[in-house]
Parts: sequence; C-alpha cells; structure tokens
Amino acid sequence: MFRQLMFLLFCGLGIACMPAVALTASLAEEKDYSVLKTPVKDAPAVVEFFSFYCPPCAAFSGRFQVSQAVNKILPSGEKVVKYHVSGMGPMGKELTEAWSVAKVLGVEDKVELPLFVAVQINRSIKTEASIRQVFIEAGVPERDYDAAKNSMAVRALTAKQQEAAKAYGVTGTPSFFVNGKYLVNNKAIKPSSEQDYGKSFADVVSALLKQQQGMSGN
Repeated sequence: MFRQLMFLLFCGLGIACMPAVALTASLAEEKDYSVLKTPVKDAPAVVEFFSFYCPPCAAFSGRFQVSQAVNKILPSGEKVVKYHVSGMGPMGKELTEAWSVAKVLGVEDKVELPLFVAVQINRSIKTEASIRQVFIEAGVPERDYDAAKNSMAVRALTAKQQEAAKAYGVTGTPSFFVNGKYLVNNKAIKPSSEQDYGKSFADVVSALLKQQQGMSGN
C-alpha cells in the first residue's frame, strides 16, 4: 500500500524543468487566468473541481498539495471548496455522491487519497459497494456511511456539485476558480522547483483575490 501511495503522490505533471519566475504585481489575462463570460453569483472565494479519475488531480492533492497551500492564504475560517465532477469515468456520478458523503461526515482527509488509489492504482472501483469498502477501510463506520449515503444532506450536496460544474462551465480538471469570476491557468504556474508548485499556485490565487478586491473598491 505504501508503494502505491508513493506512486500516486509522484504521478507527473511534468513541471520539474520549468524555469523560475517571480509573480508579477499584475497578472496577465488569457495567460495566467481567464475570465468567465458569466460570473457565478455568491460564489465561495476559491472553488476547485476535481475527479478521482484525473491523474493531475491526484498530483495536485498529494504531490503538490495545492489546496492546502491555497488554504494558507485565505482568511481565517475559509477553505477551498472542493467539488467532484461527475462526467469523467464510468463511476463518476457515484464518486460525486461519495465525495458528498465524505463532506457530510467530515472525513475528506481520510478518504481522498484512498479513493484516488482505488480508482487509479488498484482499479477496484466497479460498484457502489466497492466505494463503500474504501470508506470502511479508511476507518469510517459502516453505520455512519450508510446513514449519510441515504440522507437528504448528501442528495442535496450531490445535486449542488453537479449544478456548480454547469454554472462554472467546467471543461477539465483540476480547475480552480476565484471569486466565481477567474479560472487559473494551471500551465502558467512556473515554480522554481516541484516543491514550490503549491505555493506558486497559491500566489496566483492570492493575486487574483487582491485584484478583485481592488476592482470592488473602485
């Protein structure tokens, strides 16, 4: 299991040879980010869309810890809102529901990496029962999982994730949206090293948040 986890953590985005560049005071539209034609109203500060079928999403979560880095630059009490995309893979919809269960139970940190491993390494996710087994092996009581899965809260959150993907016009993963208006261009992130990828990504998000604040203050 350890070797499988390490393989997943080091699945590649191919950023090792990127040159080091300092983040400029003002980002360039269509280079560092794009602007949504129809902004999402009342959006969280930062929303990430991901899929357990997406290798770069696994790298973002494990190897580069992008969400964790972005969380550090957000105001106290705020976190990146992570939504699963249903349109990828044969069990995409069921995995979106599973992510709803994880969020309702507050066990995202327990099951996120094991679900990536189950989907991409073990390829064991074939049925809803196999998803349930990942939760159980991660230490989630069967009774808690079953109760959450059949709850109104999970049904509502699953629908919310699917509606959000449509509202943001998600076309790929991982996708980070800032203030319901900006989409970060992942390929434009140029850290000095792989270890700095998360921080470099967070710097871009921080700059976009400040840019929006500046526009709102005018």
